[in-house]
Amino acid sequence: MSTAFGLGHVSASYVNLLFDWLAAAHPQLLLRMPYNRPQAGELNRIDVQTWAEMLEWVHQQLGDPAMPLHIAATVRPANMGLLGYVASCCNNLGEAFARLQQFEGLVYSVNALTVVSVEERLVLRWDKARGRPGHWVDSLAIAVLVAFTNRLIEHPVYPIRVQFINPSPCNAMDFEAFFHCKVAFGGEFTEVEWPAALLQTPLKSPDQVMRAMLDAQAEALLRQVRASEEGIPGFQRALQEAIGSGQPTLTEVAKRLCISSRTLQRRLLEQGYSFRDELERVRIEMAQRCLEAGELSLSDIANLLAYNDQSAFTHAFKRALGQSPAKFQRAKRQSALKGP
Repeated sequence: MSTAFGLGHVSASYVNLLFDWLAAAHPQLLLRMPYNRPQAGELNRIDVQTWAEMLEWVHQQLGDPAMPLHIAATVRPANMGLLGYVASCCNNLGEAFARLQQFEGLVYSVNALTVVSVEERLVLRWDKARGRPGHWVDSLAIAVLVAFTNRLIEHPVYPIRVQFINPSPCNAMDFEAFFHCKVAFGGEFTEVEWPAALLQTPLKSPDQVMRAMLDAQAEALLRQVRASEEGIPGFQRALQEAIGSGQPTLTEVAKRLCISSRTLQRRLLEQGYSFRDELERVRIEMAQRCLEAGELSLSDIANLLAYNDQSAFTHAFKRALGQSPAKFQRAKRQSALKGP
């Protein structure tokens, strides 16, 4: 297994998929597991190298090359954390894949996802810019993507092609049976290719309340600062999108604006702005709307806004507004009960 890791993490809810599977299929092995089950609100993210080591340890104990496929088959929306909520907002698979590109970093932040349209096909593509986490990590991630997609819709759909960047394993036929299509290995990219027509496939039961809440956040930010009024056109939107993607950095925002980081930094300074201050302002505004809606836990909001953990979110909120997120939410609820 490769050890060339860059920065990256997976969410605790995603890691719990492994523990849930072991509890159901191999309870005796779970008792010997040398890693602790991560708890929501205590440990929200696991670094990729630790995650790879967990999977490698389980494989060494079981000796089952189809292990990642068995684990992925048991995925539930809860294992996808906030992305599970976001996906449930969508009307069809096309919208769900667009949300996946935006929020993937909340669940699986390794190599960035790129969506490419090729004739009548849609290709989801991951490169190796941040390193190669290895066969177990990649295989489970792609198998979870397909299995979770089928959790969202009435009748199962499958890709027309899957390709992994890793060398072919000894059980390539198991992968073709799982994905119901040709699976290649040793490619330049890891890819999942779908017929474009499948994008119109409706979801079982779109969550319109959650959808409206998330869309309202974006609209409210855009109403505050129109592009014509911005010193840096598109900056507010790029900043909000960077937060949503789990990468709220100067470099990421500059990339979305198609300018260099140095140019963005200079333009902000010329207008008397600090990137860090602007980032926190937008984060706090988004947090207030999430808290007012009352649909998400504090841990989920922290993840949505790409804080390192719930504690960091709480400190930032209190520093900005003088009260904790929980106190703010209670006050809003009490005010709503009293009415006008």
